[in-house]
Amino acid sequence: MLDITMPVMDGLTATREIRRHERQLGLPPATIVALTGASSVNAREQALLSGVDRFFTKPVPLSVVRALVGG
Repeated sequence: MLDITMPVMDGLTATREIRRHERQLGLPPATIVALTGASSVNAREQALLSGVDRFFTKPVPLSVVRALVGG
């Protein structure tokens, strides 16, 4: 899970880098889940275009987070 608005490298850039790395090494794609306070349609679209698999707007119920991490 990552936040779209992380410091140093935002989550969308991080996702694109992860996807590039996977392609270069022929790795299966990891599941990338974005958690963000940005609830706009544009934020969701940009996240999905970057390679994010699931997009959630904060606050996310703890039951959803547990299901995502298998807990």
